[in-house]
Amino acid sequence: MNTAPTDTADIVRAFYEPFRTGDTSVYDELLAEDWVDLPLAPGQAQGPAGMAGQIAIFRRAMPDYDVQHQDVIVQGDKVAVRNTVSGTHRGAFMGHEPTGKRIEMRTMDVHQVRDGKIVATWHLEDFAGLMAQLNAPADAPTPAPWG
Repeated sequence: MNTAPTDTADIVRAFYEPFRTGDTSVYDELLAEDWVDLPLAPGQAQGPAGMAGQIAIFRRAMPDYDVQHQDVIVQGDKVAVRNTVSGTHRGAFMGHEPTGKRIEMRTMDVHQVRDGKIVATWHLEDFAGLMAQLNAPADAPTPAPWG
């Protein structure tokens, strides 16, 4: 039985579930075999398997990683998503040993959906803001989510 979402916005929302759960098997239904992710993270392979590896890195570093969507905008075959991601830094990440700090980072993604599958994703993350949080004193406040 195929339980994959069919609505374009729901397909894209489902893309983010592995960040919350760690279960990347949903990508078998959501991502085209030749899905393109731009830009790639350092060391990331192109395609669904490369994304699964990135999910594992984030989940090891922040087991409570969460994604909140502020906007999901559909125009034709493209879906733009504005997110706030958050988690508690419990494992090594981007050269930083665990700090125990709660972090938040802003992201913007555009996904292209064809025939019920995501064929391309373009994304931007505020890694500079994330690094500032990881380098900040332990009592520094976490930025407020963008509304």
